[in-house]
Amino acid sequence: MDVLISGASMAGLSAAWWFAHHGHRVTVVERSEGLRPGGAPIDVRGRALATAQRMGILAQIEAEKVRLLEPSPVLDGTGAQVATLDLRWFANETDEDIEITRDRLNRILRDAVSPEVEFRFQASIASLADSAQGVDIGFADGRQARYDLVVGADGLHSSVRRLAFGPEADYVRHFGHYVALVDLPAGQDWHRAMLNVPGLTVAVRDAGDGPQAMVLAASPVIEYDYRDPAAQRRLLDQFLARVDAWQVPAIRAAFADPAAQGFYFDSVSQTHMPQWIKGHVALIGDAAHCAALLSGMGTTLAMVSAETLATAWTAHGGDMQATAAAHDASLRPYVQQCQAFASQGAPIMVPATQQALDERNAMFRATAARFAP
Repeated sequence: MDVLISGASMAGLSAAWWFAHHGHRVTVVERSEGLRPGGAPIDVRGRALATAQRMGILAQIEAEKVRLLEPSPVLDGTGAQVATLDLRWFANETDEDIEITRDRLNRILRDAVSPEVEFRFQASIASLADSAQGVDIGFADGRQARYDLVVGADGLHSSVRRLAFGPEADYVRHFGHYVALVDLPAGQDWHRAMLNVPGLTVAVRDAGDGPQAMVLAASPVIEYDYRDPAAQRRLLDQFLARVDAWQVPAIRAAFADPAAQGFYFDSVSQTHMPQWIKGHVALIGDAAHCAALLSGMGTTLAMVSAETLATAWTAHGGDMQATAAAHDASLRPYVQQCQAFASQGAPIMVPATQQALDERNAMFRATAARFAP
């Protein structure tokens, strides 16, 4: 059968592998000109480890994982060290969990996908008409085609979800924060650490592919064009204007540079949907059930949901009602568990008040003492 996948990130690439593995004809469309570079290091955890094993890529992911460094200093608003953080104390579900850069995992997944899968970059879906015979797709370049199944793996701001299920506002819930990333200029002596003031985190980390800055800022919903980098940089500059210590001025300059590589800005949000399949259209990954960056489970859910959908659809011979029931029964409890992790991560990563920040730092110090050799 013919499957169209929208989006070529972790969910889309995983889906391409699984649908091709089950013998279907697969086409992947991606709005960008290639695999999107950059992004924070991500985790392959829990059920995704078994998924990667069945895909035959677990050993490669393990070989290219982020090598954890020494614990990172935690700084206050003046740049003074007040605690120490080792993510191994908090981040993993199991001892086997793997952290890897987004670029490396993208490459591993893309290389694993069958050469029979067709990739169309700088291509996107403009219209979608579902019927008993399948889904008639109109592409942005004017082409048209019919598919037995359309999979929306196109992220938090999914066009497939909007076309098939309705407006983004019906499903995406702002989690109270914004996140930004940028690759920092090489050749400078960047100090790896995490600075916190209430409602704001600024961190520098090098996961093996060069130094990167991350900002997490508490904020209500802000109206802006999520496809306008200039508007995003202006918002981010307002967040960073609160702090003038440590390396924040240099980090602020890096974020403001339009030529900077790896720039990313978006809301920290979750996707909550009563159903992920409607007619012959299915959603996976962040489009269906984004768990939010603070959960650490987004990549895991992307990979697991791709396998679950492709396996269920194949097992039920394309019967969408049976597929939906099997997919939901297998995945929804896990999605709910993963989304709950975000509520646990927020007080650790972005304490909202000075009291919460002081208590968090005291917890870090106590944990560091407990793990000290």
